[in-house]
Amino acid sequence: MGGSVRREKAMAIGVNGLMSGLDTESIIRQMMSVERRPITLLQQQGAVYRAKISALGTLKGTLADVQTAAAALKKTDLFAGFSASASDTTVLTASASDAAVAGTYQVTVSALAKAQQVRGSAFTASTDVVGTGTLTIQVGTNTAVNVTIDATNNTLAGIAQAINDADADVTAGVINDGLGNYYLTLAGKETGTSNTISLTMADDDLVDDDANGLSKLYDNPAAQTMFETQPAGNAQLKVNGIDVERASNTIADLLEGVTLTLKTTGVNPIEVKVSRDVSSITSKITAFIEKYNAALTRLKDLQVSDPEGGAIGILQGDATARILQARLQSFLHSPVSGVASAVNTLGALGVSADKEGKLSLDSTVFAAAYEANRKDVVQFFTQTTPGSEGFAVQVDSFLDGYLKSTSGLLSAKEDGLGRSVEHIGDQIERMELRLTKREEVLRRQFESLELLMGQFQNTSGALSQQLDALSNLNAQIYKK
Repeated sequence: MGGSVRREKAMAIGVNGLMSGLDTESIIRQMMSVERRPITLLQQQGAVYRAKISALGTLKGTLADVQTAAAALKKTDLFAGFSASASDTTVLTASASDAAVAGTYQVTVSALAKAQQVRGSAFTASTDVVGTGTLTIQVGTNTAVNVTIDATNNTLAGIAQAINDADADVTAGVINDGLGNYYLTLAGKETGTSNTISLTMADDDLVDDDANGLSKLYDNPAAQTMFETQPAGNAQLKVNGIDVERASNTIADLLEGVTLTLKTTGVNPIEVKVSRDVSSITSKITAFIEKYNAALTRLKDLQVSDPEGGAIGILQGDATARILQARLQSFLHSPVSGVASAVNTLGALGVSADKEGKLSLDSTVFAAAYEANRKDVVQFFTQTTPGSEGFAVQVDSFLDGYLKSTSGLLSAKEDGLGRSVEHIGDQIERMELRLTKREEVLRRQFESLELLMGQFQNTSGALSQQLDALSNLNAQIYKK
């Protein structure tokens, strides 16, 4: 039992290095740190791979924006549009559809279309009770609408509300003229001389032409009429010297594919110009340029190489990124086959690059090129002939090869890096297991060393005691 106690003490001493005087834990940590260096290197490599995956994901998003902008430019309907403008938009405005025909027109507006407005007889308050019965309202040839007036709505204000609730093609209201007179008013919702208001009443008192009951609303009960405050009228204008009349101030059947909206009258002719819509095209080109410049900046940042400045892009030296950038830039200068040489490059259309490769558009140059060579400009962007694809078609197709979710080059590169990260993870897991076992072995070895040192010290102490006893015995013998 005593031997067992001594062994436990020796193990305790060995763990703390008291017998050998060594810092056992520090030695083990240092030895394990050396053996962990391969894992550290693998972890660093894995971090690089993950950073590249993240960079590729960001790059794909940036390139997808470029592809979307290119896809918008390859649509032929983009170039089919027209625009219309008016020289004085306070008098009228103009808009055009794809069905428009280019041309210039002189338009003079002499009268605006108006909706008829009428009023009834005067009352002393909006709460005056009128009577009960049925109002029948018809505007032009529209379907007549019946409005029931009973004890719940037979005041002047109640009747106006009932008419509005019935959606009777008019807007009803009560107007106070400031002189103590309150009038029921009706305003037609549609303009034009054909849209006059007809109001008839079936009075519950069975007399529809007196100043009592519901018929009291009439301005002239005997004639069963309302007072006209504004007559219905047609718009009157002159277009290139031709007199024109329409029921509405919004006119869509005068010029092919063009809608005119009349605002006011004027004595001077307004020039309405219908032409190809260049602004929509230039806005799409500008959008493409913005996305292209952003992608170029991203590619350069990812490949930057400035060791002295401490800036190294995560894709520096990457062949895929380098080829991608070079190929994108090559589109800018490559002529499109089958297109007139005057407009077969971006440069000929007003697109230029600065010293950093960023693009900009001179819209004036583009507008002139488009007007002079419209058909060829359209082909430059949209042509699909194999081997002679248009600029936008080429860019869209090229980026598709990089961005497809399964077979795209960037997706394949991401997948490869992902597999490398998984492989490194497996390696680290195996190495961690081996190092755990290695540390256990080291601890057992140092424990054994401490136990052995303890045994040596115990043996040394016993030997010293025996030598001391022998020395004392010799001293006693010689003393005798």
